[in-house]
Amino acid sequence: MDCWKDVSTPAEHLARSKEILDKFVPWEAERCANIELTDGNGILAGRFPPTVRKPVGTLPSGAKILGLGDAVCLNDPITGQGANNAAKAAAVYLDAILARGDASFDETWMRATFETFWTYAQWVVRWTNMMLLPPPPFVLELMGAAQVLPDLAHRIANGFNDPRDFFPWFADPDAAGAYLTSLKAA
Repeated sequence: MDCWKDVSTPAEHLARSKEILDKFVPWEAERCANIELTDGNGILAGRFPPTVRKPVGTLPSGAKILGLGDAVCLNDPITGQGANNAAKAAAVYLDAILARGDASFDETWMRATFETFWTYAQWVVRWTNMMLLPPPPFVLELMGAAQVLPDLAHRIANGFNDPRDFFPWFADPDAAGAYLTSLKAA
């Protein structure tokens, strides 16, 4: 579905979107036959490289700031983790703020707070980047098996909430094989 390079207007964007529906989800295309854009800005287009930045920035005044969300951990939208990451980082930051009491929010604290979040986010980044590549055969086997193994389908669906659960079985062929064997035996 990465076919947007030659699309330059909102009308072309809508037409291409309908073509994608026709090709990949025809059972949904009929429902969308009469859709239209809400306005000329009703599209999202562009490309960007996934990026993890240093979490602490310095303002022109010299004040230190702690980045959040896409400002420090920008993932491709393929796995839908943008808002998820920002919300989870906000929760980590809030806990760290509340635990800080009256102490200053210095650069050391900011870096440590981000590192706490990174113990979660590194798995999101790894999984999202994996999904940008053609899947290896063992991942295709996992996805195919999820069609007939409800526990696996449930785990994959819930992994979108916490991608740490995908590891190691979604990233390592031996772990995937052992996991499938255990599911089939159950």
